[in-house]
Amino acid sequence: MQLTDDQDLRYMVLHAPIGICLLDSKTLVIELVNDKFLEVAGRSKEALLGKNCWNPFAELRTTLEQELIKVAETGEPFYADEAEMKLIRHGKEEVVFMTFVYNPVKNSDGKVTKIAAWVLESTKQVRERQLVTTSEKRFRALVTASSDVIYSLSADWKVMQELDGRGFLKDTYEPISYWRERNVHPDDLKMVNLRIKDAIRYKKIFEMEHRVIRADGSPGWTFSRAVPILDSQGEIVEWFGTASDITERKRIEDALRNAKEVSGQQQRLYEAITSGTPDLMYVFDLNYRFIYVNSALLSMWGKTYETAIGKSLLENGYEPWHAEMHEREIDQVKATGLQVRGEVSFPHSTLGRRMYDYILSPVFNEQGQVEAVSGITRDITEQKNNEQRLQLLINMLPAAVVVIRGPELVVEMINQANLDYWKKSAAEVVGKPFLEILPDLADQPFAGQLRHVMATGEVIDVKESPVLFENPDGSIRETFVDYTYQPLADINGDYTGVLVMSFEITDRVLARRQVEQSEENLRAMISQAPVAMCILSGADHVITVANQLMVELWGKPQSDVMNRPVFDALPDARGQGLEEVMKAVYETGETFYANELPVSLIRHGRPEVVYQNFVYQAYRDATGAIGGVIAITVDVTEQVQARKTIEKTQQQLEAELAKKDGFIGMASHELKTPLTSLNAIIQVANAKLKQHQDPFLVGAMGKANQQVRRMMNMINGFLNISRLESGKIHIEKRDFDIRELISEIVEELSLTPGTQEIRFTRCDTIEVHADRDKIGSVVSNLISNALKYSPKTTKIKVDCTASQQEVVISIKDSGIGIAPDDLAKIFDRYYRVEADQTRHIAGFGIGLYLSSEIVQRHGGKIWAKSEPGKGSIFYFSLPLNRTS
Repeated sequence: MQLTDDQDLRYMVLHAPIGICLLDSKTLVIELVNDKFLEVAGRSKEALLGKNCWNPFAELRTTLEQELIKVAETGEPFYADEAEMKLIRHGKEEVVFMTFVYNPVKNSDGKVTKIAAWVLESTKQVRERQLVTTSEKRFRALVTASSDVIYSLSADWKVMQELDGRGFLKDTYEPISYWRERNVHPDDLKMVNLRIKDAIRYKKIFEMEHRVIRADGSPGWTFSRAVPILDSQGEIVEWFGTASDITERKRIEDALRNAKEVSGQQQRLYEAITSGTPDLMYVFDLNYRFIYVNSALLSMWGKTYETAIGKSLLENGYEPWHAEMHEREIDQVKATGLQVRGEVSFPHSTLGRRMYDYILSPVFNEQGQVEAVSGITRDITEQKNNEQRLQLLINMLPAAVVVIRGPELVVEMINQANLDYWKKSAAEVVGKPFLEILPDLADQPFAGQLRHVMATGEVIDVKESPVLFENPDGSIRETFVDYTYQPLADINGDYTGVLVMSFEITDRVLARRQVEQSEENLRAMISQAPVAMCILSGADHVITVANQLMVELWGKPQSDVMNRPVFDALPDARGQGLEEVMKAVYETGETFYANELPVSLIRHGRPEVVYQNFVYQAYRDATGAIGGVIAITVDVTEQVQARKTIEKTQQQLEAELAKKDGFIGMASHELKTPLTSLNAIIQVANAKLKQHQDPFLVGAMGKANQQVRRMMNMINGFLNISRLESGKIHIEKRDFDIRELISEIVEELSLTPGTQEIRFTRCDTIEVHADRDKIGSVVSNLISNALKYSPKTTKIKVDCTASQQEVVISIKDSGIGIAPDDLAKIFDRYYRVEADQTRHIAGFGIGLYLSSEIVQRHGGKIWAKSEPGKGSIFYFSLPLNRTS
């Protein structure tokens, strides 16, 4: 088959490295697509070819139809760069980004006949760029919003690129190399350097508390944390870090430590002073005067019994507000006969201001009347301090923490993390029963577990427990936590409370479930896939998933191959390069493609060579790490063997054709010599018969001359084919008038007796640059065919038209016509139409083949239109540009 412009276009489309779809410009019917386009479109070739483009791509019609019509009408291409669109691929709507061009394809007249859609998907690049942009915005927002010091360092930590000191450390606006000496306290420099070396070596996050030199030159403390930024090869390119000012926290820790030491000293002093009960015991008369004071209270006041008894609150050193408060409480006890309890802070003579818990109780006489008020006061300063320290501690913990006391499960203490998880405020929680705060947890196991811990002292540790909260709108909020219930004992060793520590892991559980569901979907997809597929896990490529098609391809029982390294299960596949390919895919993540690769396998106990098209692609887990290799394989053994058979047959056919062409060439040469002599004899005889009166003899010699010429033309045709095949045919171009040539041939053929009328619509003088004899043979062959295949009563019409670029000659007949199947092959070598109407017409099928070759060697085109029973029109064109 000869190379044409359409075939060039088809070859380019099918082998292009990007997706291309070729449309008819009028009907928008899809005529040709390549594999890259099918991959981008997510559709099969059968779903596209021969269909109007808006049938398979209805979702794009609103957006792109007018642009496509405009390209067809104006002949101007349309470009779109990273256009966002919704595309249904593999039955699922996706938001994708495409860079594409609608490019008009024009014919020789400059008319748009087709539209080529060039498509390149850029979804991944756009998404990655969006992520980078978002990350940069978030980072800049973090830098702006954060109160921490922000800094960046070179990969080896030698150069600090930038440091925003926030008034804590000295700012750095230009890269410096002496940053450690300027910022790190000299006593901690060695320790910091060791920690830096360790972080660089293992490419891990740098975290450390250490002393620094603050912006004002004074020493301070910081918690510094730096994260390595890695390139695509996993190498560190720089470090980004933050440094928090923890100077005040360290000062408080030191103060607390010192306070604890002082508290211990004070406690020992207190015990030595009291030497008895630690409680303060006293009795008031109804006039607010002390009538009894124990030694502990006297010691607290720094008075003797004599100097304190009979004195009022003010006289014993109480502040006015304190004295007035107790006087009101004494009146209340006297009036109600009930106890009064409260907490108060007032100074101790030696211990300073302390916090006390007190109870005022009525003292009744024999008549049941209140005659005095007794009081017991206990120093609870340490208890309050401990509670404050505990509250500070739990607020610093990353876990959610709550302390619950008593059978009513009252919340005694809670940190902010737990309040956020419960979505409550401290005012809504502290001092209230657990189930009153969260009644929606009543049917869940937590209250029972809390009581069990207080009853038994056992520790309860639960992982991934579901916790269901009811939202204000009635919907359910499902969460998951890891939690521990730790029993708390009082001073007597009785378990009266529970310390609850929990971590919300909802995101982690849901992410794992999603991964598990994705893996399950992948397994289901593989098992149902119409091609052989399997997953090879880990560096040993263990077969963890394989569908039935893959097991059949291997030719071994499924139980012999599953959950085994692939090359242990298939030792016959070793040594064929597959180990190296699989290892490279696993280590680099780069996909490997192979087409018609021969693989030797022992299938069903017999050695076989199978040909495979396959893809090895990295399989990644939820973190993006490569966990194995997905293999997709198509057995193309039958196709390959069939193609080889066809190729062998084609070679044999070509060899036979070459033998036949050789024979025809040799025979033609052998026949040409005697025919040349015979032709000369006939010419001499005709010359001598011009004066002869015998009409039969004149007619017979004329017919003999006609038959010899026909035989000569046939032999010249065979010789020209032979020259074409050997590359020895010569085209001798010169300028001549094509109109004149056609007129000569029409006139010559019209002289033949019994010939139909040949009408030549004369055109203007058209000068072409071509081989006059060979173009003449084309015109003569086309007109002769029209005469042979048309009834004697019809007319043959010859036409000649010219444009700026070319001249077109057409020969129209009203003959038997040509069927569509034959029309596509009539310019093939030795092809003849086999029909009842053509059996009596002689020919070898070489005339149109030679005409086609001659026209194409002149840079022109030849074609035909026909309708059976109505006739045919044969056209050929020649360029008018001499340089062609």
